[in-house]
Amino acid sequence: MNFKCVFSLLLLAGCASQPNHQGVNWGEGSCPKPAPEDVSATHHLIIQDGKTLKCQIRPYVWNMACQGIVDGETEGAVCQDGGGNQMIFLFDKSGVLTTHRSLRAG
Repeated sequence: MNFKCVFSLLLLAGCASQPNHQGVNWGEGSCPKPAPEDVSATHHLIIQDGKTLKCQIRPYVWNMACQGIVDGETEGAVCQDGGGNQMIFLFDKSGVLTTHRSLRAG
C-alpha cells in the first residue's frame, strides 16, 4: 500500500470519527421516554415548548450536525440536516424546551 492510499484512509477515518454534536450537553443518565401521544404515527417526536426534554430530542437529531449555544441562563442547540434545513432549540436550566424554530434552506 502506498503513502497516498494510507493518507487518504487516515483522512477519511478522521472525518468519520468527528462527532456530529459539538458543544451540546444533552444530559447525563437515563431519559424518560416520550409519552405515546407525543410521538406521531410516523414515529417522529411531536416537539412541544414547555414539555419536551432536551434528552428526548437527541435521538431525533442523531443524523444532523448540531452546535451547542449558551446565552446566560439559556442553553440551546442549532442543528442542520444535509439539505441545509436548520432547527433551533432553546432550553431552560432544567432541560425543558422553551422555544424552537425551523429555518428552511433556500
